[in-house]
Amino acid sequence: MFRRLLFDDWVMIFPLVAFITASSIYATLTWRALRMRRSQVEHFARLPFENETTVSLHEAE
Repeated sequence: MFRRLLFDDWVMIFPLVAFITASSIYATLTWRALRMRRSQVEHFARLPFENETTVSLHEAE
């Protein structure tokens, strides 16, 4: 019922390019994070990710 899929050799270029692209993106992000200056790290640590004001249920309606 099931047949084994046979791919040509040139088709393997697509997963290889995808792997190289993804790994280069991760490597670049890791490299930039490791080389970040202390002042930049402290700046990112102080970024407000949440609103300081809370919205009650009555105000949201």
